[in-house]
Amino acid sequence: MRNDSRELKLSEGGGSQLEWRVLEAVAAAGEAGILQKDIWRLLNIDSRKGSRIIKRLERMGLVAREEVVHRGRKMYLLKPTPKLKGMPKIPDELDRIPCFYCPLLISCGELTKILSCERMERWLLDSGSLEG
Repeated sequence: MRNDSRELKLSEGGGSQLEWRVLEAVAAAGEAGILQKDIWRLLNIDSRKGSRIIKRLERMGLVAREEVVHRGRKMYLLKPTPKLKGMPKIPDELDRIPCFYCPLLISCGELTKILSCERMERWLLDSGSLEG
């Protein structure tokens, strides 16, 4: 049985990037909201995968779903919650740092581990931050 009292967090890895993109689209729509089907089209994802993401974000209290009738069909309008509005925006430059999405981040408590990380070194070389 699932423990609903635990705090939900955004997923790690590839899933989190989709979650963040959904959150950005909902936040950009503001109080007017955005139709759930428009999110699928905007992010080029299928409704099954998208619905799972939306339900998860709704349980986290970041997105509110409101049932509406649009062109004679029942649909969901997604709106940002106060919790989403209060979340800090990560600058695009920081979002590209590999550590933010690395599943090994928790084990990198020491600076020597970060400095010897192959992913970090590759990212620094690719971004031109290291000169050989």
